[in-house]
Amino acid sequence: MKPFLILKSVDEVLAEIDKLPCLPPTSKNLDEACGLRLAEDFFAPFDLPGFDRSTVDGYAARARDLFGASENSPAMLNCVGDCPMGRECGLCLEEGQAAGILTGGALPAGADCAVMIEYTRAASDGTIEVIRAAAPGGNIVYKDEDAARGQLVIPRGKLLRAQEIGILAAFGIEKATVTRQARVAIISSGDEIVPVNHEISIGKMHDVNSHTIAALCKSVGAIPTQHGIVRDDPGLLDEALARALPDNDVIVVSGGSSAGMRDHTASAFTSLPDSELLAHGVAIKPGKPFIFARTAGKCLLGLPGHVSSALVSARVFLLPLLARLQGRIEQEIQPSVPARLTRALASAQGRRDYIRCRLVKNPGASPEYDAVPLMAPSAVISGLVEADGLVVCPENSEGFAAGEVVQALLVS
Repeated sequence: MKPFLILKSVDEVLAEIDKLPCLPPTSKNLDEACGLRLAEDFFAPFDLPGFDRSTVDGYAARARDLFGASENSPAMLNCVGDCPMGRECGLCLEEGQAAGILTGGALPAGADCAVMIEYTRAASDGTIEVIRAAAPGGNIVYKDEDAARGQLVIPRGKLLRAQEIGILAAFGIEKATVTRQARVAIISSGDEIVPVNHEISIGKMHDVNSHTIAALCKSVGAIPTQHGIVRDDPGLLDEALARALPDNDVIVVSGGSSAGMRDHTASAFTSLPDSELLAHGVAIKPGKPFIFARTAGKCLLGLPGHVSSALVSARVFLLPLLARLQGRIEQEIQPSVPARLTRALASAQGRRDYIRCRLVKNPGASPEYDAVPLMAPSAVISGLVEADGLVVCPENSEGFAAGEVVQALLVS
């Protein structure tokens, strides 16, 4: 048996990932930028929306003219005209005057609020009754309320969601400068692995890992390429790495990452020119035989061959790596929900355990979910389908008691 190097903690490996430089920036059309990260701070080039506007249909008015207005004592205002949509209103309200306005219309000069039409009544000769008082700023958006000129609107490294795309569109931005998508080569290894379009026989199994890993890469905007299956032959693995390295930022090899006589991934990584082995073995379950190396600015990851171990390792290390390469600056909160364990979980101190669980909604209870641990072995695939959460047992814990409330990380 080839020995593992000294086991690193999960946090030590993640710290190494955070030291990596981001990939270079590129320009994307706005409609192609969702799911990517902004490569530079975006400052407001002008005030947004750029004019004071109404948020209701009704009347633009002066708040001081409506003081004390009520059903029994309405304020009487003289309507001096209407504010046109889509252009500046040329009116200037004076004491006791109002102007008709629609949602989104520009307020006339002198107005500092808008009154909903439901709180007005037509009187005679262009006079209206207002039955509710209003405060300055009521039912209006000020000209710089979305953003003032020069204000930081979206910081560098922010993931562009629909709402960020929307505010860029509001400023008339056609192209966004984003961090380039990571290119990921995926290699499966093992004499027992066959492609999914082959029939399996005793001792053989379909290649699951390359497809699950590719799906994970796509879920965070990376561009995966499957480079096929390599037999347990160090020379063949060396050749596969040589083919994958020139055109990719990350190489992921599943299988062969442990310390057995047929595990060649670590030695293949270290045989590359100017390579640096950052981790071989991590204090985690499942996924202990994880490998992290670097060569010529490229990242090399060795994942365990067992499907659940590979998937957990990929979630814990590959996804943060891709986020970092694709522009993440700060650590981000993973979505989770509080849940009550339905059974006790034991763990060994000094190791971080990730336990798959099924979340069951429990209406009326607090917390709202029960976490049902799925204790199938790491080679059992069906447990992956059942799991929609991961319970993390930290290194300084011996486990959780039944009924204890834990945070369950959500997995999609």
